[in-house]
This record gives sequence, structure tokens and C-alpha cells, in this order.
Amino acid sequence: MAGRSFLAGAVAVALLAAGTRVEAADPETADMLAKLGKPGDFSIAPPEVSDDAPSGWYVRADAGYVAAIGGAQPVAGGLPGGLDLSGSGWSAGGGLGYRFFPFLRSEVSLDYLDLGTAGQGPGAVSASATVALASLYWDVVTVAGFTPYLSAGVGFAINSLGAGPAAFGPGGNDWQFAWSAGAGLSYALSSEISFDLGYRYVDLGSPSYGGALFVGDAAAHQVRLGVRYMLR
Repeated sequence: MAGRSFLAGAVAVALLAAGTRVEAADPETADMLAKLGKPGDFSIAPPEVSDDAPSGWYVRADAGYVAAIGGAQPVAGGLPGGLDLSGSGWSAGGGLGYRFFPFLRSEVSLDYLDLGTAGQGPGAVSASATVALASLYWDVVTVAGFTPYLSAGVGFAINSLGAGPAAFGPGGNDWQFAWSAGAGLSYALSSEISFDLGYRYVDLGSPSYGGALFVGDAAAHQVRLGVRYMLR
């Protein structure tokens, strides 16, 4: 009986010494061992999202509402009066971007803007624009996954005008320099996926069509809802 007691005591001392060495050498392992056999909470915790967004490539897609600005005016005398092209429409687009720092990213994008229709009946004029921009985004600060940002971009717009009154001649396409400025708010659902709600003003230039009609100071206000995905 004494031998068994001595053996049990020796084993206990050895295990205590081993546990002390594990705790001293590897605190995480010791903590894990301490929890073995302990009843725990088996609920799944939400993923942790770092306030510092990772650098790298990302893609985005969005859609939104467009409010157009501009008026179609005749180039030569003797033509009917101008048409107000200030209407509403929709937009859809996508882009490829790269984040250089947690606060700075660049992006190239291509968007289609439906600018609505001016006039009624056979005299109606439909307008649209395909806009390609290279933009910079400044992510101001991240708080609890929310990030306000500012943006600015330059590029070109292919302005398109549908068939209008016969006196104006046929519609057509016209390439113009374009620029944009905007602001918005994004929310990081995870380290890879972010939702984005933003406003953007896009200047589309002053396109002319068929030598008989031009649109002065064509522009659009956009409200866009989109999603961004970080590429790993």
C-alpha cells in the first residue's frame, strides 16, 4: 500500500512539473489544456473585421438612380427651340481597383447611365452615356466597420442621343472629356466583402449631334448601391 501511495505521489509531482513547463514555454497550449474537459459555449462568434483594410486588388459592382442635367439646343437658326434633357434614369457599372494603403485606393470603372427622355410622342429624345473613369478614393476613417470616403476621377464619356424631332436630324454618339467627384459610406461585412452607398456627380461635357444639335453642360447626379470584393 505504501508503494502504491509513493507511485501515485510521484506521478502527480511529474504531471505538475510538466504542466508548469508547458505553461512557461507555451501559454496558449497551457490555456488550451486547462480548458479540456470544461463545459463551454458552443455558439459561433461573428467574424472579426480589422479596422485596417488589407492592401490588394478588388472588384466592385453597383446599380443606382440617375438625375440628368442639361438641355439640347439647336446649333443653327430656324430650328425648333431647345429640349430640356433634365430627367431621371438608372445606372449600372463595375470596376477594378487596388488598395495601396488602408486609407487610399485607385479604381478604373465602366458605367452605363440612362439619362431619361425629354419631350413626348414623336418628338421625344432619349439620352444615355457610357462613362469610363480612373478614380482615387480616400477612405477617411473606419469605425466599427463603417468607412466614410471621398472620391474624384477623370476619363471620357460616350454620350448618346436617340432619334428626336425631324428638324433636329438623327441622333448619334459623341465622345467627351468627363470627370467626377463624390462621397459615400461603406460597411465591411467581412475582411473580403464590403457594401457601399455613395453619391457621385459626373460631368459629361457638351456633346453635339449631327451638326444640328448640342447638349450644353450635360451632367448627372448618381446615387449608387454596390458591393466590393477583395481578391486574395
